Amino acid sequence: MLTDIIAHMDRGAGCTARLMAAINLALRHGARLKGLYVITHPHYASNSDYLTDFAQVREFFINATSKAGIEAEWLLVDWATVGTPLSQVVTSHCYYADTILVGQPAQLHNRRTSLDFHESLILGAGRPVVVFPASGDIFQFGERILVAWKGGRESVRAVNDALPFLQTAADVSIIAVVSNHTDQSLEEQSMLKLQKHLERCRVAVRTETVFMQKGTVAEVLLEQTAQEKVDLIVLGGFAYKSNRAPVLSPLTQELLIKTPVPLLISH
Repeated sequence: MLTDIIAHMDRGAGCTARLMAAINLALRHGARLKGLYVITHPHYASNSDYLTDFAQVREFFINATSKAGIEAEWLLVDWATVGTPLSQVVTSHCYYADTILVGQPAQLHNRRTSLDFHESLILGAGRPVVVFPASGDIFQFGERILVAWKGGRESVRAVNDALPFLQTAADVSIIAVVSNHTDQSLEEQSMLKLQKHLERCRVAVRTETVFMQKGTVAEVLLEQTAQEKVDLIVLGGFAYKSNRAPVLSPLTQELLIKTPVPLLISH
């Protein structure tokens, strides 16, 4: 079960739905919810009236959590050091929680810029990060879960981190996307072992391999998500080195940008 949950609060699209989903998650697990609002100071002055923003978001958080009757804490962090990235501050608070809920990256023309915060958080938090769609119409999640499986460290870590979600779900499917019969055989063997392990963890699952005939792995997973009416995707945050720095894999980046449902990522 989850005991400590963080909801990253901001003025972005979908924040209201994200908080309501976090409250419902806290109710399901009997967990404590922190609303984390971070003020950073860039090298150049911002046009945003952050004091007004902060007051409005704080009032909304306190009213919503009080009405729900959950244990909650409002946490304002006004980071004094100029130029400190938002991700660094948020990451430092993730160390003392079970998971954090954040908004989806903006679909900017420059994908790298839009992903910087999420990439740093996923790679540095040491905790599962649940990314919420910007659509703002999902208030509850975790009933029907799809685990994107590829035998290896990242997928194993994601499944382990997602156990509190898997144990309270009504339906869990584990899907491996393959391109040939050799990969199919290998993934089926690993999924069978995983299935037996999860049964001992009180999680009943279905396993399936899906051949990728066109498009990308992310597109195949999103198609399965729609077909099975999934409301949470679990994914291992694969990364590779670019100019000696870790970068999230194209699959992870694409799902971050395109997912229509909450996405739990662990690295």
